[in-house]
Amino acid sequence: MIGVFGLTMIINGYIFRYTTEIKTGYYLSILVSNFLFLMVIIVIKIGKKLSWSNLGWNKIKFLQSFRAILKVWGIIWLAHIIYMIIIFAMGITPPENALAELLEKPNLLLLLANIFLIAVIAPIIEETLFRGLLFAGLRNYFGMWTAIIISAAIFSALHFELVGFVPRFALGIGLGHLYAKSGSIYPAMGLHSLNNLIAVLILSAV
Repeated sequence: MIGVFGLTMIINGYIFRYTTEIKTGYYLSILVSNFLFLMVIIVIKIGKKLSWSNLGWNKIKFLQSFRAILKVWGIIWLAHIIYMIIIFAMGITPPENALAELLEKPNLLLLLANIFLIAVIAPIIEETLFRGLLFAGLRNYFGMWTAIIISAAIFSALHFELVGFVPRFALGIGLGHLYAKSGSIYPAMGLHSLNNLIAVLILSAV
């Protein structure tokens, strides 16, 4: 799995180096990364004969899930706001953001495509990989919190945005905590999807 993460970083490095348009590069990055992640999930699931339940796809009561999502989401966004205040207070200006350019004033069809790709497909694949497989595997060796931190750090690093590493790392911790406490990957998927949907809508309106 670590080898695939390394390969993902190398491929994305080449994509952004040799792609002249940031928007095109970001689309390619999303597609390539999620394709590789999906292949890892399929290979491990088949190779180890895992059920979907083994990957965290376990039923959970909606209200229980919804309350947990809102609680963690509120904490994460508060942490994100505080982080951005600190960043700007230090005089650090975030570099050109590929996602922001990708989502800048899209037409309706493109907006729907962005929502489907970023707020539906990506959360399903990424949560199955980073929480259902990576976190679950690390927890067997290091315990819950160490596994949450390591998986969150890898999750954030593979999004290739230095300034956004800390808030995305915080998101990863929240997602890992949701999965660990609920025993189901659905709350983490829900929070991840909600976070991405809000980001898409905000950046599309700017």
